[in-house]
Amino acid sequence: MQYKKLKKVQMKYFIRSVKSFIWFVIIFAIILTILIMITPEYSFGRLFDPEGGMFVEGAAWKITAFFLLVAAIYPALTYVRKEVLVDGTFDDHRDKILGVFESMGYELTGEDSEKASFRLKSRFTRFMRMYEDGVTITKGESPLILEGARKDILRISSRIMVATARQDDNDNGYENS
Repeated sequence: MQYKKLKKVQMKYFIRSVKSFIWFVIIFAIILTILIMITPEYSFGRLFDPEGGMFVEGAAWKITAFFLLVAAIYPALTYVRKEVLVDGTFDDHRDKILGVFESMGYELTGEDSEKASFRLKSRFTRFMRMYEDGVTITKGESPLILEGARKDILRISSRIMVATARQDDNDNGYENS
């Protein structure tokens, strides 16, 4: 069972690396196209020309190797697991946690007894993130474990901690007089 889980994690990492590589190549191509369009002495035919081209001979392989290296490392830097300490369980704060995700533009896509999965509602934002916008949260006792893109996990975790730490509006800690 543990072997299958490890294989699944490795496959997900590999897919994220491939998506990152493709994304880097697309961005590089767009930047090159813009440079060629605004620089009259360059053209697509002379891009790798040894005589006055934009790149020297052998640069294409070096650029590709660089993108492969960065794409291999990128998922490890951008996808994380983070523990979120809350008072009680997921079920105790279910409405508040779902409210946090809702306010950040996420929708619940799946739920079972162990985890809840969310994704962004905006199709454009999902596309721009290469459809790697999913966030999962474990249910049960504290700490809850969030998995997903680093910047989203950091924002969501802090909002969950604030939302679950607040007292109910009627229970403000003071006696009614």
